[in-house]
Amino acid sequence: MVKRPDPAERREEIADAVLRVIRRDGVGAASVRTVADEAGMSTGSLRHFFGTQSELLLFAMELVTRRVYERIGRIEFTGDPRTDVRILAEQFVPLDDDRRGEMDVWQAFVVAAQTDPALGEVRDRTDREMYEGFLRATTALDAAGLLTAGASAEVEAMRLHALVDGLAAHGVNHPHRMGADRIHAVLDAHLDALLVGGGSAR
Repeated sequence: MVKRPDPAERREEIADAVLRVIRRDGVGAASVRTVADEAGMSTGSLRHFFGTQSELLLFAMELVTRRVYERIGRIEFTGDPRTDVRILAEQFVPLDDDRRGEMDVWQAFVVAAQTDPALGEVRDRTDREMYEGFLRATTALDAAGLLTAGASAEVEAMRLHALVDGLAAHGVNHPHRMGADRIHAVLDAHLDALLVGGGSAR
């Protein structure tokens, strides 16, 4: 007997097709028809899983977010404050092909979210969760007495969040100017200024 495809796996395969289309041709090209072609299926078959382009984009956007969280969940943090903050920040910048692909399509989703309320909700929730993650990190640094005198954990979380967003955008849009080495250099310069004595040794 031929095994029927698992519906959840099939939905994820379709979402991967959405991501490929967006990265190659832009979010406007990710119609039900073009995604069906990319996934090697008929539009009728695809509509059994997603009825509209908005549903397709929403699921794909959620998938990108979930994969980032899953990657972070697999990290074995070191317990060294400076190292661990740097590792966390590195998950949101284009240091390799996987993260570059995530940043490429995320930028496209952010543009689409301006006119799609459902995508806007995912954008806003993800942004809030990123900030909360950075706030937990800077609060832990503050509790350990590692922030420079007068620094606010809340303000430093905002600064780190803004820095990471900027590095992600520059890394995607200007990869020859802002490659992995320069991204690392900027993160290290920021941590040198943020932490007492520059934090732990690199």
